[in-house]
Amino acid sequence: PKRKPSTLLSETTVPQLNEEELKSVFSQELFVFRCDVSAVQIPSAMAAYPRLRALEVLLTADDISNLARQIHNRFRADKDKDSIMPHVLTLINDLKSGAIPGHPLASVHILSTLKDMGDFATANQFWEWLKDQGGEYTDARVYGAMVEALAYQGEPLPKLEAMYQEAFERYSNTPLVSPEAAKETGATRIMLLQGIITARILNGEWRSAYEAFDLILRLYPTATPSRVYELFIYDRPLQEGFMVFLMACRAGSPPKGTVLTPLMKEIWIRHKDVGAMIRLLWAYVGAGGKVKVPHLNLLIRAILMAYPPKARDDTRQALMEHTMGFRSLLGFVRECITAFQWLGVAVDASTFNTLIGVAGKLKRGDLVLGGLRDMIKSAVRPNDITYRILVQVAGDLEDEQQLIDAWNMLVNARVEEK
Repeated sequence: PKRKPSTLLSETTVPQLNEEELKSVFSQELFVFRCDVSAVQIPSAMAAYPRLRALEVLLTADDISNLARQIHNRFRADKDKDSIMPHVLTLINDLKSGAIPGHPLASVHILSTLKDMGDFATANQFWEWLKDQGGEYTDARVYGAMVEALAYQGEPLPKLEAMYQEAFERYSNTPLVSPEAAKETGATRIMLLQGIITARILNGEWRSAYEAFDLILRLYPTATPSRVYELFIYDRPLQEGFMVFLMACRAGSPPKGTVLTPLMKEIWIRHKDVGAMIRLLWAYVGAGGKVKVPHLNLLIRAILMAYPPKARDDTRQALMEHTMGFRSLLGFVRECITAFQWLGVAVDASTFNTLIGVAGKLKRGDLVLGGLRDMIKSAVRPNDITYRILVQVAGDLEDEQQLIDAWNMLVNARVEEK
């Protein structure tokens, strides 16, 4: 019997041929096509696609799913609509004509690509055809992708809720099941829930959005994609975003580093809470997230800026205690740098620029010199930003000679660049 097309990403991405395909005189061409798709070499893959499509028996539903997924990934990376749109239209036309086998995930990625492009007219036309097709082209995930696309078009929430319920009724594993019962069956797919969560958030229905969020976490506690968490992180108050970020990490689905960066910035701007920033980093790394230099720089800046300035009327004893405390703080900063290096983060000029710039704002000339010494020891070359920061630091320290020296270094560096 013919094997049902796989719906798992791990089972559809490895370029390989089965025994029957190996016997074909076109096996090498098919293998190269699959390698191109796997490597996101879309121009090469689409150059071979028409010939393989004409052979009919070679391209499988998984091939079409993978091709659509990688076309979507290429657009996400390049944002080049002019180069990607012809390929999307080719797939749509070939699916409609039956020239290639369908796959629900191919439909999902085509709709999602069109949504990301903002080409809602084409997405809506494709959906009008898809909604009348069978399981080869459409399932609950496709409904979810279209609910999300319609939500971004501003469609009324009642219409989207009706589509959500229709998907439950249409794809439940039990005949004549109620929508409520369907929520506990295979009809409840992650993408369907993601779609309705998006729709409810965009319409300000936070209570029902959280209800769907709770449902997806109960049904798929370790498989909920980070994108679902990000919807709440970006669109809810900071305190809620903070808790949702920690929930994502605890579930093993850490959001992208580009989500962590603005969250850390907002926590510092609004609350000056270094402990909360460290907690975010701790949870993120523990969940397998990859920290980067910007995260280290934000942490260094927060640690140093959070230390209280010394008062003008402090006693000698108080000043000594303040100095000792600041030295301990610098030791903690070095420990943070070491920890990041252990995680594979290579310190670059931006880290030292952050350290030197903060030292200037704190009016700590000793820390400025220490930062420059550490920069030289680490064999990190100062850049144009470094010299501009040194000019600013000289102004903060009200050091006229240092201002002249820093300005000369900046001019000489720019001359060397030319």
